Order: sequence, then structure tokens, then C-alpha cells
Amino acid sequence: MIQKSNRFSFSGHDTFQCRLLWLKKGYDFLYNGHDFNKNAAGIVLGVGNNMVRSIRFWMRAFGLTDEQDNLTDFSHLMFGQDTGLDPFLEDEATLWILHYRLVAIGYASTYNLIFNEYRKSKIEFTKSDYLNFIKLKLEERSSNISENSVNEDFVVFVKLYLNTDGIKDKEDSFSGILTELNLLDFYVKQKEDAKKESENVYYIAPAERPDIPEVAVLYAILENGDYQNSISLNQLEVDENSPGSVFALTKAGLYNKIKEIVKTLGHGVLSEQAGIRELQFQNKPKSADILRTYYAAQAKYQPV
Repeated sequence: MIQKSNRFSFSGHDTFQCRLLWLKKGYDFLYNGHDFNKNAAGIVLGVGNNMVRSIRFWMRAFGLTDEQDNLTDFSHLMFGQDTGLDPFLEDEATLWILHYRLVAIGYASTYNLIFNEYRKSKIEFTKSDYLNFIKLKLEERSSNISENSVNEDFVVFVKLYLNTDGIKDKEDSFSGILTELNLLDFYVKQKEDAKKESENVYYIAPAERPDIPEVAVLYAILENGDYQNSISLNQLEVDENSPGSVFALTKAGLYNKIKEIVKTLGHGVLSEQAGIRELQFQNKPKSADILRTYYAAQAKYQPV
């Protein structure tokens, strides 16, 4: 089960969004006994010292390491040498699962706050809107974090998710690893005062998202420690770290995914009594097992 961080953090990435091969590089680096704190870390990873710190941050943010830089079971499952299920992030399901983990773990606070809370009350928002929201959250906790850190963190959030067309080599580009999910979009708003610059208005609109692999939705359900063997579809739609919240699914989109989980993946039963729809498990599968089954099936259908 994913353990959520309860502290606020808006820094640590050194203003770099996670790049395509960074998680595999970080995994191999630690697996082979190297240390992020050593001076030679940048040489081994082939990046500058600030990128070393960023790779270390993203490894923790996606739950590939713990607070002591120990590799987690999930990291071995996905990135393990010779046995990793998708070490180079070739399957879109992996990206959705990583997105879920980034939001649910909350080590990088912006992602948890935006998907679980902010976008529900404000579909469209500017950077200044988000900064004002964070100011209020910090005041609630009597916390003090520099506005510059929050500002830079929002810029990284945009780069991680905003899809930019025409980029061929994503490893050498500024593209983040989650842009292919097409969760974040924007339009340019012209200000009424002609002397002022226009600004970007961002939005994460709820959608049916038929392309999300059902295994990613099932993974999100199984990794949520608040869910028991019977879960109402309302919980799955609106709860913190629910698939509806994290994947920005409409009620209809969520319902379709749950039906496919039962029909195609063969897990759970969809029950409807007294107008209440529930996903029910007699015996919940383990998330690692459903991932192994899914990726094994994907490999079976790959052309030789």
C-alpha cells in the first residue's frame, strides 16, 4: 500500500522535470551500489550535479526509493535488471501508474494538491491562482515556504505534464515523462489592459479517457489503503487518491473502467443495490500480481 507524505514540499528537483530515462538511470545507479552523495555520482550518471539531485528527488517522488535512498519493491518490480516489467516506460499503463504514485505519495506536494483538491474547485487556473491557493494552505498549517520555490515548482509541474508536439528526442528535450497522458492543457488569455502581458490558463478537464489501461485503474484501487473489499463508485470517483480524482475521470468514464476491470481483467464484482453501485472483492488481488499478469500478456502479443 502507498504511504502518503503529510508534509508540504515544493522543492528538491532543482527546477528539472523528470526526463524519460532518469528513473531507469537512477535505479541502475543505486542497484550497482553507488551513492547520490558521492562526488562521482554525476560522472557515473552522466549528468551535472544539479541533475543528480533532481534524479534523486524524482526517484523518491515516484516511490522508487525510501527516505534513505533504498530501492523499493515497486522499483525492483518495474526497473529490475533483466526482470523489470517496463524499465524504459514503453507501455502507457506504466505512465499512468507512475502518475498515480506521484500524486498519491505526495512527496512532491503540488501534484497531490492539484489533482486531489485544487482542480475540483477550479477547473481553469493560472499560475498566480495556484500561488494564492498555496498561500492559503500554508497559512492553515502556519507553514512558511518561499513564494519563489512554489513558483518554480509550478513551472516544473507544467513541464512534466504539458504535451509539446514536434519533439522527436524526448531524452534530450525539455519534455517530461508524463506529457503523453494529455492530462494538462492550456489556452492563452489576453488581458484587458493592452499594456499587460497575456497569461496561460491551464486546465485539467474531467473526461471519460477510454485509452487509460484498466490495469492502471485497478492498481490505483488496490494501492489505496482506505479501501476495503466493498467500495462504492462514489468513493472511487471523489475520494482523495481515488482513480476518479487522480485520473480526472468523469462518472461515466469511471463506470466504464470498473466494468472492464470486472469483465476483461476478471477481478471483482460490480454490484448495484438500492441505487448504490459498488465494486466488491471476495479476495483482493495483490497489485504486484496484477502488474505481472498484465505485462506478461503484453509481451506475448509483441511482434518478434
